[in-house]
This record gives sequence, structure tokens and C-alpha cells, in this order.
Amino acid sequence: MGAFALAAALALPQLSQAAILTGTAGTNTVTDYSGAGLASFDLDLATFTPTTFSFVLEAGDLAGPLAFNALVRNLAGTALDEFSFSLNGIAFFAAGSVTPAFGTVGSTTSGAHTANVVFSAPEWAEFQFGNALGVPGAADWLLDTNGLRAGDTFTITAATVAAAEVPEPSTALLAMTALLGMAAAYKRKRG
Repeated sequence: MGAFALAAALALPQLSQAAILTGTAGTNTVTDYSGAGLASFDLDLATFTPTTFSFVLEAGDLAGPLAFNALVRNLAGTALDEFSFSLNGIAFFAAGSVTPAFGTVGSTTSGAHTANVVFSAPEWAEFQFGNALGVPGAADWLLDTNGLRAGDTFTITAATVAAAEVPEPSTALLAMTALLGMAAAYKRKRG
């Protein structure tokens, strides 16, 4: 390559081709895997507090819908009943798959700015939102980039709902004994 061609190549603006995770807010651990046309991350849930991801779009992300996937690991020691993603600055284009490790998906609903997963059997380990692990037959969720430009920002907020607390047997037994005692006292009073 001649000196002129090399200088010309270096002088051209470099077009980045990746959705860039610029920051997160929350207490959970995040590992970013985003790339050209893809917003992707692992979310390790140590607590069930919301986590917000801030992204900036680059030129390569605007060629079509932006693929979105996440591997969500439940490290909190509490079962997951529900999980949701909320979008700001971008919208869902098409729904993808949800693949739990041990739980069972009861329903998945999505609108322009939200996707909600309800587990009919709680998830204790992890699940894929989209196709984070490249499983045959699974599909990423798609985000609509129509009308957006390089440099535009958007956020994704992940939120969870813990499984309903089941009372300890001693608490349930105490409550049942109290109810039976009250019923017997009422019966004696009437009779």
C-alpha cells in the first residue's frame, strides 16, 4: 500500500459497528457481549432490584432491527415468578424466545416498550431471553431502529418479581390451631 493510500485510509472516519453499553445502574453484576447489530449481556441477579442498561447506537446497528438477548442468572437464592424488560428510547420490533433452565414459562407478553415473562413453575437457576447461547430453534428479540440515528441512546431496565413466600410449617400450624380454637369457642358460646 502506498503512503498516499495509507494516509487516506487513516484519514477516513472509522464507522463503529456495535451497540455500546455505556453504563449500568443497580447492584447486580453485568457482563457485556454487545456487538454489531446486537445488544447482549449476562445479568447475574444477586438481588431482585432493578438493573438499568444504557446503550448508544452506532452506524452498524441501523442496518435493520437490532438483535437483543440476555442470559439472566438467578443467584439470589429465591425463586423467580416473573421477569420483565422495559425499553426507553427504542421499541420492540419482534418477540423472540424465552428458554428457562429448570422453570416453566407460563406466558410471555410484549408491547412496544415492555416484555414480561411469567413462570408457571418458578425459575431457580437461569434463563435465556432470546438466544444468548446459540441454541437451535431459539430466536433473539428484535428492537426497532427505524427513525433512529448513530449516537442516539436507549435504556433497557430489567426487573424481577420474587416467588410468593410460603409460610413455614410452624407458622401455618400456629395459625390453623388459632382458627380451630376460635371455632370451638364460638361453637361452645352458641351451644
